[in-house]
Amino acid sequence: MRKIIIAITLLLSIFFAKSQINIVRYNDNFSNLTNDTSHKRGFEKLKHIHLSENSNISFGGELREQFQYYHNQNFGDVPVVFTKVSTGQLWQRVMVHTNFELGSKLRVFAQLGSTFRFLNPNPAVPEIDGNQFSLQQAFIDYHLQKKWMVRLGRQEISYANHRLLTFREGPNTRLAFDAAVFKYYSKKRKIDFFAMSPVISKKGVFDDQSFKDVIVGIYAAEKIIPKTFLLDYYFLNLNTDRRRYNYVGGKENRQSYGFRIFSEKPKFNYELEATYQSGRFNKSNISAFGISADINYKLIPAYKFIVGIGGNYMSGDKNKNDNRLNTYNLLFSKPQYGLTAPIGATNLVNINPYIKINPTKKCNIYVSSYFMWRQSNMDGTYSPLAVEVRPSPALDFTSTKNKIGTLLAFESSYAVNRNLSFALDASYFFAGGYVKATGKGKDITYLSFKGTYKF
Repeated sequence: MRKIIIAITLLLSIFFAKSQINIVRYNDNFSNLTNDTSHKRGFEKLKHIHLSENSNISFGGELREQFQYYHNQNFGDVPVVFTKVSTGQLWQRVMVHTNFELGSKLRVFAQLGSTFRFLNPNPAVPEIDGNQFSLQQAFIDYHLQKKWMVRLGRQEISYANHRLLTFREGPNTRLAFDAAVFKYYSKKRKIDFFAMSPVISKKGVFDDQSFKDVIVGIYAAEKIIPKTFLLDYYFLNLNTDRRRYNYVGGKENRQSYGFRIFSEKPKFNYELEATYQSGRFNKSNISAFGISADINYKLIPAYKFIVGIGGNYMSGDKNKNDNRLNTYNLLFSKPQYGLTAPIGATNLVNINPYIKINPTKKCNIYVSSYFMWRQSNMDGTYSPLAVEVRPSPALDFTSTKNKIGTLLAFESSYAVNRNLSFALDASYFFAGGYVKATGKGKDITYLSFKGTYKF
């Protein structure tokens, strides 16, 4: 068996060579490949297929299989329709895409996706677990001038450190947006002007929805002092009626103003991001804020051995009767604390010491701990999808405890080559006083093994 595994690995290493693959597939770089197929190997023959003098077409895809195990999912508090609190499940993601370039100004990109969940008898969440078949992306790029481009259509979008708008790689089903984005770019400055609506993933075939939420805004990035002082700044306006705060729904018009300063130096780096939110929710004025910070130092450059500490301070509502909503809206960010527990960066204070190391060039290891508290005891805790999960409506405002708990996490990945990779994650969540006071409050164990290859 061992010889068979080694042989398969070597075969894949030869077959999937030299590909420049990005996590966002429209950013793949195959410029090193020529139109002469004699210089291409394996799936490289699907890249830059010559159509005419200035036109070419490429094809690509990915297959991801991920097995997960939960012991005491959501601290043991699951809906009554669930049959198991501790369960294993298999996620499967299949995606294929094409990139069509017509001269130097026009590009068409399209991607189909299919995600399934197996083995778990509990009801699935389409936006996380499964979408049988969908149009993941379909957009047109057109270069107006040397420094201006417009992108129209369904697309994956990500800014900064994935805290505002992102495609959410962790869940089985990735997030896309129907959007119009005008891009300006130079060596020192990039500016995006956009209007977008997140795609609401459904479980069937081509049944996704959009235009339930609308975001209009600007995101800019500047190199003030290259590598030492980099600045992002942004403004976003969100209109939605899909979110609920302390189990109250309504119409929401929210503005987010923020900045991010950070560095990209060889050894010592820092990051600080601050966001203030205003607007209206029903008859209440919105006044909320979020602050994120991180500092890290590379102790052993040869192994990229980094030690660091980060933290978040995200506001929660102070008083449900004061006609002011202080709950921070995390918009469409990534699950900042992984997939172990439904904890998002809303009404939350956390401290996060961590270690990163590359024992070999192909292996990455990340070990971290998160110490979490509620920012306000007059508000609950929310999932990464901005759904309030604790306390239940019957227990609202009955607990003054703030300690959510402590999460210990281990994440590792190994890249066989640029196409084939494996990942092993494990974490343990010690439930805190607030979690125990508002439900069963059991500790969570989470395990994950993932295999991915892309071409």
